[in-house]
Amino acid sequence: MTENESGHGWRWLLPISLAADVSAVLAVLSGSASTAALVIGVVTLLIGVGLVAAKIGKPVDKVVVLAVAGIIAGTATVTAVTTRALTATTARASDTTTSTTGTTGTTGTTGTTGTTGTSSSTTTATTTAAAPSEDAPGIQRTSKDKPIQLTDGYGVDLDSKALDWGAARTSSPDASKHDLKYDGSYLWASKDLAPVKADATLEDCITAGYDHVARYEEVTTGATFCVKTNGKSIARVHLANVVPGDVLALDVLVWTPRP
Repeated sequence: MTENESGHGWRWLLPISLAADVSAVLAVLSGSASTAALVIGVVTLLIGVGLVAAKIGKPVDKVVVLAVAGIIAGTATVTAVTTRALTATTARASDTTTSTTGTTGTTGTTGTTGTTGTSSSTTTATTTAAAPSEDAPGIQRTSKDKPIQLTDGYGVDLDSKALDWGAARTSSPDASKHDLKYDGSYLWASKDLAPVKADATLEDCITAGYDHVARYEEVTTGATFCVKTNGKSIARVHLANVVPGDVLALDVLVWTPRP
């Protein structure tokens, strides 16, 4: 085969490869880059380089122009495919890193309810704010991490040392000792009670404005009251949970009576 015949064959391949190159570039730009596009780009690049090499030392004609165009198109295709592949790899790596990042969840604590004595008042292990130790100066008693369960129709003696805080029905003979009573709507004090902030101190309770009852709209979860007891102590009672018409969960701190 003569040189002219060889060059003629290459010239027929070049337009075909250029058309394929354009298709490959469009495929890459549309997001469907593949191995086929990469192969087309490489082939076009090699054909262009081959034609240019064959024309070295000869006048520049249309073949050389087409060959240079093939080199440019082939290079563009290879570059586009490679760039697209690297971008996709980086994105996948980023997604993998993001998916392995843990999220912090909040878990609740379910308490176990146990009945104390023969009373319907029970103590429940729930998540509550830490109470001062009963050994702390000026503290007579606390409910610790087991709120008092004060049910509808019952009362409690905040001066009591009993495990159930002297819980009994409000119709029982022991009702006279009750400092707090719940009727399903209102919270009654034998002496006085006053709404205060959750972290009220003894001094806050001493200077609080007292009443003898907390009405329905005041008996809500999170409410806190200072209560004057029959034993001349002052207690801080926090409503840790309220089930209207049924039961109140009380976090209690009782201060030692002052002389």
